[in-house]
Amino acid sequence: MEKTDVMIVGGSVAGLMAGVTVKQRYHQEKKVTIARQVSKTPVPCGIPYIYGILGAVEQNLVSDEGFINQGIDMRTEAVTSIDRENKTVALADGTRIAYDKLILATGSQPAMPPIPGIQTGNVFSIKKDPEYLQTIQNVLESSRHVVVIGGGFIGVEMAEQIAKMNLAKCNLGAVTVSLVEMLPYCLMLACEQEFCSDAESELRRLGVNIMTHTQVKAIQGDGKVTGVQLASGETIPADAVVVGIGVTPNIDLARQIGLETDPRKGINVDSYMRTNDPDIFAAGDCAAKFSFFDGQPTGIRLASVACSEGMIAASNLYRPLRQSMGTVGAFGTMVGDIAIGAAGLTTNAATAANIAYVVGEAAFPNRHPGCLPGCITDMKAKLLFNGDTGKIIGGHVRGGQSTADMVNILATAIQSGLTAEDLATMQYATHPLMTASPMRYHVMWAAENATIKLNANRSS
Repeated sequence: MEKTDVMIVGGSVAGLMAGVTVKQRYHQEKKVTIARQVSKTPVPCGIPYIYGILGAVEQNLVSDEGFINQGIDMRTEAVTSIDRENKTVALADGTRIAYDKLILATGSQPAMPPIPGIQTGNVFSIKKDPEYLQTIQNVLESSRHVVVIGGGFIGVEMAEQIAKMNLAKCNLGAVTVSLVEMLPYCLMLACEQEFCSDAESELRRLGVNIMTHTQVKAIQGDGKVTGVQLASGETIPADAVVVGIGVTPNIDLARQIGLETDPRKGINVDSYMRTNDPDIFAAGDCAAKFSFFDGQPTGIRLASVACSEGMIAASNLYRPLRQSMGTVGAFGTMVGDIAIGAAGLTTNAATAANIAYVVGEAAFPNRHPGCLPGCITDMKAKLLFNGDTGKIIGGHVRGGQSTADMVNILATAIQSGLTAEDLATMQYATHPLMTASPMRYHVMWAAENATIKLNANRSS
């Protein structure tokens, strides 16, 4: 029987980050084995771009070379069973491996709604499997009518990239891309309403037909999809359907071996990422999440969160060192020519949580002077601060590519408990070609505008 010190089940971002962390902390002292059930690991956040910018599945794969060079044993066989008592795992090829510590990083699976016809041919979810993703590409390349169900980040990005892919099709005639979302706006759960509207405007500019506040009743077709029937009775023609409404934690192995799990929340873990078995940890989409703001369960599952949890789990294998602070929810995307980013709570979420808040806003050019090439004249930041403590609880930015870095500042500020006063008087790096003027930096002035309101409220 083979032996390893640390067995990691799952080879996406949580598992890979855990493996690298073990090697960095213990150098060559610990043998690390990673087992995954796919031939290669796709870059999760890059999947929509296979169908537009990248143009090929192989352009969106994580190379194994760097992990192998660090001494990590990479296996492309699925783990079929785990024996907790004897601390062994069995692989699909019959190999058995004894472990000292085990990390479950089995990820998630696409959520598929109970829509009649959902199993019809050419109806796809977004799976992290290169062969499956190639099948989607093959179908999309010959499709004239594509329907995307779900207006979250994956749905919006898929619709945008498919629209760009279709713009290059000169031999198929008219091509339609429709996006169906049951909420009033796309991206509504993560972004402020005005930024959602901006994203929708960009999608429409690219030719995407957006249908919000709309539910799917059934998927039609005999063998292969021919249309999507809406609750209104209207039917949209479809040669291909992409379902992007979220994910559910993959907990099958954990349930088989008697770990504490919840079908919606995931594998139960503490803040050290420990399961109820002292030698088994869980990280990434398969692990239960709690909110940074109130400690309640949350369904936010992001690659950035998975990376953090993989590092935390690996750091705590032999003694508790690091704790998860909970999920903040930091997002970023490009839709057409604009970038949209968010961290923490929206105004809707704060209201639902009965948190009194104050908003500070600022809109300036993203370069200085504003006549520089590539300047976005109305880059905007909208920040939310707790009305009682003045601490930042949410930040939303719309603009150019520097949006993501600005949102990362805000995510850090949220996790550090910084106040409006702190952000208004911080020192920021600025440069004419990369940022707004130091006299008109978005975060600084949005925070300053909030301090004025906070001080007015306290004095009244």
